[in-house]
Amino acid sequence: MGKVKTLPPITNELLSRIVEALRNVDPNIIAVILFGSAVYAPDLARDIDLLVVTKEPKDLRQYLDAAIDASEGWDVDLIVRKVDEKIGRLGAAIKAFGRLIWGDEHWLQEVMDALPVPTFNDARRTINEAEADAREAMTTQDEWHADRRWRSAFNWLFEAARLAAMAFLNTDETRWGILRGQLPQPFQDEFREIAANLHIRFWYEGDYPHENIEWHFQTWRDRVAQFITDLEQAATQKRLYKTKE
Repeated sequence: MGKVKTLPPITNELLSRIVEALRNVDPNIIAVILFGSAVYAPDLARDIDLLVVTKEPKDLRQYLDAAIDASEGWDVDLIVRKVDEKIGRLGAAIKAFGRLIWGDEHWLQEVMDALPVPTFNDARRTINEAEADAREAMTTQDEWHADRRWRSAFNWLFEAARLAAMAFLNTDETRWGILRGQLPQPFQDEFREIAANLHIRFWYEGDYPHENIEWHFQTWRDRVAQFITDLEQAATQKRLYKTKE
């Protein structure tokens, strides 16, 4: 396989050019929000995820063409919503990793204040994202790209565990340190291990096991899946106990 294309860094200047292009297409835009890996790990990002909020949405293709023309080679994943239109589960990603890059900050705060609590199914679907990154890491011939996909894959597993903790606690709190402290044992210790390894050591520091990497990924994948199942079962038991009271 060929080398992946070299992309410029995701800078404020680049984002400003994309916003300007979007506003030229639609002067009624009131907010543009960057979310996803371009916020929390721009050096690992595969694309630029944007939420555009406008008074009167136009055809999606117009926004995409404008954004891609200004993105200097980056793929742009763009979602357009009308003012006051619900954004559903997308809100969780925005609350966790949303950054207003242009427009009305009040609107962003309203979205974050009205987010639904994640579900255990959301956590399981997030494991699918980890598996997709792992598959890409195993097939690419570019070592740099493979490294970033493996790091991202491990971090998606951490994200799945975090969503499960939020579902168990029935909270929209996203800070993993606070979530950990609110979990009962033995889940608190297990979540500490998951965060320390998957999020900090493997993803942030890049110190993941390179030998037999596929086995290590599958082992952690199964461990996180079990963590989700155990939390879900405990949540069910907790609800049944409260019903009997």
